[in-house]
Amino acid sequence: MKNKNLNRILGTMITLLIAMITMQGVASAQDSSPVRSIEGVWQISVTPKNCATGVPVPGAAFEALITFHKGGTLSAWFQNPTITVTRSPGHGLWNQEHGWSDYSFKFVHLRYNLVTGAFIGKQVASVTLVLSESGNEFTADGSNTLFDVNGNPTGTGCSDLHGVRFEMD
Repeated sequence: MKNKNLNRILGTMITLLIAMITMQGVASAQDSSPVRSIEGVWQISVTPKNCATGVPVPGAAFEALITFHKGGTLSAWFQNPTITVTRSPGHGLWNQEHGWSDYSFKFVHLRYNLVTGAFIGKQVASVTLVLSESGNEFTADGSNTLFDVNGNPTGTGCSDLHGVRFEMD
């Protein structure tokens, strides 16, 4: 009788031990899955385009950097070499939309005359983004509005963006 009870207890303990080991293996496999968030540093290729037709503007593509901070804020650096103004670093907000791959973000730059340094207004950009399956690239569609020093809109623009996550290797 004692042997039967001892065998049941031992069998139960072995079953629990196997279950715990199996669960640990599942948890470890989940930890190695790709990052499915835009948090982090991204190098971005920006291609301005005609807002009405979607046709890229020849020779206007440029590079940018964006850091998506935990908690929904962002820092951005965009300097299009084809424009005659200088911009401050950009600051903004980001939000995860539907599912794990859809995001939106919005940021603002202050704009200054390249020659005199005088403040000439701001630029506000809104972007929708789709994160790749790997979590290390994204494509995005952006639009922006220029404002003068009094906050009046003075122009608009559109662009396609492609981002690649910057990593330690």
